[in-house]
Amino acid sequence: MSEDKDKNTNVNLDKDYEKNFSLIDGALKDCPDIIRRQVILNSGKKGCFFFVQGLCDVDLFQRDFMTPLLNLKKLDSEDLKYLPNKIPVAGLSFPTLIYNILQDILAGSAVFICDGLNQGISCTLKKYEKRSISEPEGEKSIRGDHDGFIEDMATNISTLRRKLKTVDLKFKNFIVGNISHQTVSVAYLEGIANPNLLQIISDKINQIDTDSLIAIGYLEQIIADHPNSIFPQYLATERPDKAVAGLLEGKFVIMLQETSFVMIAPVTFHAFTQAPEDYSTHWIGATYLRILRTMAILIALFLPGIYIALLTYHYYMIPLPLLVQLAQSRTKVPFPPVIEAFLIEFMIEMVREASIRLPSFITASISIVGGLVIGQTAIQAGIVSDLMVIIIAASAIAGFTMPTYDLGISIRLVKYIVMITSSIFGILGVVIPMVMLLAHLIVLDSLGEPYFQPIAPFKFGDLKDTYIRAPIRYLKKRPDIAKPLDKERGKKNG
Repeated sequence: MSEDKDKNTNVNLDKDYEKNFSLIDGALKDCPDIIRRQVILNSGKKGCFFFVQGLCDVDLFQRDFMTPLLNLKKLDSEDLKYLPNKIPVAGLSFPTLIYNILQDILAGSAVFICDGLNQGISCTLKKYEKRSISEPEGEKSIRGDHDGFIEDMATNISTLRRKLKTVDLKFKNFIVGNISHQTVSVAYLEGIANPNLLQIISDKINQIDTDSLIAIGYLEQIIADHPNSIFPQYLATERPDKAVAGLLEGKFVIMLQETSFVMIAPVTFHAFTQAPEDYSTHWIGATYLRILRTMAILIALFLPGIYIALLTYHYYMIPLPLLVQLAQSRTKVPFPPVIEAFLIEFMIEMVREASIRLPSFITASISIVGGLVIGQTAIQAGIVSDLMVIIIAASAIAGFTMPTYDLGISIRLVKYIVMITSSIFGILGVVIPMVMLLAHLIVLDSLGEPYFQPIAPFKFGDLKDTYIRAPIRYLKKRPDIAKPLDKERGKKNG
């Protein structure tokens, strides 16, 4: 049925107005939001204006598009070349296919067809509601910018243009979605970004075959080099300062129409542990925060597993005074350590999910109920031990230090695997997942570039902006992850 419809609309306009109107009106059947305004020009010819109510600026349409056309004494194919001088609007085009006319109408343009013309007159008069620019809720910054991307791509592009006032800022557009016909725009800095990586991104996007991309996450999963890996291979963000920083390093920013998140590629694992204010504070403080986050990752991943292994198999490694306290606290607990740990983890995950999904004014109540009532009651009832609650809570808090949500999910999943293996194999069940995790990170890549550099492959020059943050004056070279053409920051080209 869809193929038949495409076949009917993929034809050229005819000079017969009634035939053109019948094809367009039939394709737009049962679309009450699409306005059809049939008119008669001063020359006596019939015509019709089409536009979508709510997407087209009606005031501009009536004043600057419809009225000048109605006042024309003559309108034929020869007059179209002079039309831009007679109609005071930008964005005039003259589509010849019925299909292109329909796409222009649905995109928010006003389109006019006329008797005797085998071309339409399309005018970009888009206007629709959009939210104001505000700081992203999920990516708060203390000393960074407090603006964010929104769902309007034109606004997002202008935000990048405002921060990077250079003609080298380029945008390459693609149309994806067999039904939605959305625009994907890839931003990059010409002369810095590597054209080979741009070609890789272009090939991946051109191969997309889907009805629609509802969110940027759909696009990320489709074009990921390793779609089965639980680790994110593109950095999703709503922060323009992050996007600008990526562009200045030679990376690419991928934007999807009607989505406030953008993706930065290629990226390394360490990019997910960095925050914008790392570059706004003194390098010693920023280095301290990065080391703190690195330690938090290790705590979140391995602390519960180590504790379970010690209690299950290696209790002789625990100092005697502490072992006595542990034995007393566990006398009432009927479950083995791994079941006990998963019970607490399950409660914490429920509280976390509820606090995200519920309105903000209920979140505080959920936290009190989950943290105080359930936790304290579980200890008093002898279901869990008090030290296990402390261990799991410390691991959960360590996971909250991650600046990106996607990495936090990956860490939690790996932590559960470590908890299970440590309950079976003891401390060996911690070491083996650790080695396998490291091997997996080394194998991964982002747009064909090693995911775990500058550790593997080892690049000493890039270490000054990973686990530590060297003083700004020493960050003169761009990271090698994006293979930038211009490796020196601040160097004048040519």
